[in-house]
This record gives sequence, structure tokens and C-alpha cells, in this order.
Amino acid sequence: MSFDLESLYKSVIRRTQDTISEIKLRGISEDLEYYAWDSRGEVQEMPATDLLGVAGWTFKENGGLWEVRVGLTLSTINDENLLREIQMLDVIHNFWGEQVQVPMLDKITGEEFTVMVVVDFDVMPAGNSEKRNYRPIGLELLRTET
Repeated sequence: MSFDLESLYKSVIRRTQDTISEIKLRGISEDLEYYAWDSRGEVQEMPATDLLGVAGWTFKENGGLWEVRVGLTLSTINDENLLREIQMLDVIHNFWGEQVQVPMLDKITGEEFTVMVVVDFDVMPAGNSEKRNYRPIGLELLRTET
């Protein structure tokens, strides 16, 4: 199986969707949706729900070592004390925390062909607008060629 960037990107999106499903299953945010932050939509056009999605990523290949940096952004709406946010961050950490293995899936078959390991999990300072909070999460994943 050969590696390609499409498989990598789709694997990150899939893992994010799985994270959303777990948050919904736990009843923390039943209307949480995936949001493509890189699409650069206007705030007033965003769904009036909690959102989680990929917000930028980089890939570096260095002598067989894959270095992937991924940004996730979690945004809660009408969460004054940020209690939903912190509950969701616990689930996100379970799916993306340090030493967690993230399966890489073939873009056509969906079968796992390798894993990447999270080596850095960074919850960054939040920003906000009127009723919406934005919490960036930085991730670094590595895989060595076998």
C-alpha cells in the first residue's frame, strides 16, 4: 500500500468525525457538527450549534519520517461557563492525546494501512465572539517508514 496525502487528510477527517460521534453518544453536545474551518466562512453563516473540525494541517517527509501537524478548532455556542467545552476537550484528548495511535486509512478501501502516533497535544488559549467560543487544539503526529 502506498502512502498519499489524500489518505492522510481523509484519515484525519474520519478521526475527527469519530470524535464527534463519541461526544454525541455521551450526550455532551447532541447537535455538535463537523465544520471545515479552512473554508473561511462568515461567522453569521455558521450553524447555530457547537462545532469541531480541522483548522489547518501540514505534512513533512524527512528520510522516511512523516511529521504531520494538525489544528482542530472546537467552538461552543452559548456556553457561558465553558462547561460543555471542557467535557468535549476530555473526549478529544481521549481520541487525540499524547501516545494515542491514529489509524491511517486507504482512501479507496477504508482499510487501515498504518498508524501515526500523537506526540504533542496542545490546548491553546481561546478566542471568542459575542456568543461563540473558539478553542484551538494543536496536534503533532509522527510515523516512521517500516
